Amino acid sequence: MNINISSIKAYILENKGKSMKAAAVALVLIIALTILLSGSLKKADDIIIIESSAAEQTADDEAAALATEEKEAFIVVDIEGAVMAPGIVRLQEGSRVNDAVLEAGGLAASADTMEVNLAARLSDGDKVYIPTKQERQGSATAAAGIVTDSISGSPANQGNGMVNINTANSEQLQALNGVGPATAQKIIDYRESIGGFKKIEDLMKVSGIGSKTFEKLKDKIIV
Repeated sequence: MNINISSIKAYILENKGKSMKAAAVALVLIIALTILLSGSLKKADDIIIIESSAAEQTADDEAAALATEEKEAFIVVDIEGAVMAPGIVRLQEGSRVNDAVLEAGGLAASADTMEVNLAARLSDGDKVYIPTKQERQGSATAAAGIVTDSISGSPANQGNGMVNINTANSEQLQALNGVGPATAQKIIDYRESIGGFKKIEDLMKVSGIGSKTFEKLKDKIIV
C-alpha cells in the first residue's frame, strides 16, 4: 500500500485552522478537568480537616469534663442512730449534718434532733449520731441540762472536770485556765467555721492560743 506523503501534507496545510481549533478545545478541556479535580480534592481535604477538628474538640471537651469531675471534692461520713439507713455516706465537701441525714434516708420516727445541730458543717471522717427520743429523755446529762455535742452527742462537760472544746459554751470554756471571754468567743467562732475540732491540738490554730497556753489546757480538754 502506497502512502502519498504529499497528499497528507497538503491535507494538513488545508485544514490547519481546524486542527488548531481542535487542539485549543482539547487544551481547554484538559485545563478545566484539572481545575475540577483539584477543587474536588481540596474540598475533600477541607472536609477531612473539619471532621478531624470536630473530633479533636469533642475529645478536648470530654477531657475537660472529666477533669472537672475529678476536681470535685467529696467526704465520707459515718451516720448512725435514728435514721432510716445508718452507715457510711458519701457527700460533697462542705455538706452539713442535714445532708448526711437525707443521704441516710431521712430521720426515723423515733429521732430526736433537739440537741443535734443539723446545720453543722461536716469534715471527712466525721461520725454523726442521731439519738432517739427515749435516749434523750432517759439520759442523765439531758436531765441535768448539760449541753451536748451537736454532732456526736458527747456532753460538753464530762462531770470529771474535762471540757469538750467542740460543744462547750463560752462560760464553760472560760472555766479553763487562761481562757477569757474574748478567747472563748474565738474558740466558738473557729469551731463553727471548720465544723468542729478533730483533735485537741487543733486548738492551737485559734488566734491567741499558743503552745504555752495549750500546755496549761491539754489535760483538761477533749473533743
